[in-house]
Amino acid sequence: MRIETASAPEAPWTPLRPQEPPVWLTFALGAAYVGALAALAFLPGATLIERLRALDGGICAQLPGHSFWIGGQQLPLCARNSGIYTGFASTIALLFATGRIRSSRLPAPWVAAVLGLAVLFMAVDGFNSLFLDLRLPHLYQPHNLLRLTSGLGTGVAMAAFIVPVANTLIWKHEDERASFGSLRELALMVPVLLLAFLAIGSPGWSPVTFLLYPIAIISSAGLVVALSLVNVVLILGMSNRVGRFANWRALFPFWTLMAVFAVVELMALFALKSALMPTVPFV
Repeated sequence: MRIETASAPEAPWTPLRPQEPPVWLTFALGAAYVGALAALAFLPGATLIERLRALDGGICAQLPGHSFWIGGQQLPLCARNSGIYTGFASTIALLFATGRIRSSRLPAPWVAAVLGLAVLFMAVDGFNSLFLDLRLPHLYQPHNLLRLTSGLGTGVAMAAFIVPVANTLIWKHEDERASFGSLRELALMVPVLLLAFLAIGSPGWSPVTFLLYPIAIISSAGLVVALSLVNVVLILGMSNRVGRFANWRALFPFWTLMAVFAVVELMALFALKSALMPTVPFV
């Protein structure tokens, strides 16, 4: 004979709240960002530009002849890399402004084709410049304005592709829009890139010497953000821990860790480069 026992009534189901860091941690990390930036700018010793040159030196040759000078000071990145990472930072800013920073789809086909041509132009211009440095036959005389132009286009392409890839790994709920869904959306980058081109490519004009620090900071920040996003893709992709973040506050501690990794990686590359090539003037 089977004896039936009364079971306790089931508790009503309530959805799980997304895991978020404590408020104190969010404020502490924000204060840490402010403190790190203040130390970078005001700590006695090297100047801000010198520190940014060290930060950027691991991925950039920083050749004087391939760089722009503003107010008698060389920018932390060469002309091409200044274009790449200023273009990258500008694209991130535009995606924020247009509400597509969490987009999870790659650019539309025609947009991808245009961005592919921009990357191809940089490759051609880069090899042309390399052939000149090696005293080999080359197509045309290289120029820093061409290096800057090719870099700006490539920076847009990098951001347009890496942001959706990272978003598919980061967010629980994806934004199904493309980073650039049409050529009209991509055209919004034209005035932004034109302003960047004029700011960086007109260093000899005395009225724009005040742009030294904004350009140096924006391009260096673009480099750190780009490498941080690469770290995000690698760490989340290899760990298969995808779609774990519901909002920006939940992402903030993990993003901070990826940014710290990026800075450490850049400094390690600069130290390695200085050790292997001590006679090259990096700054």
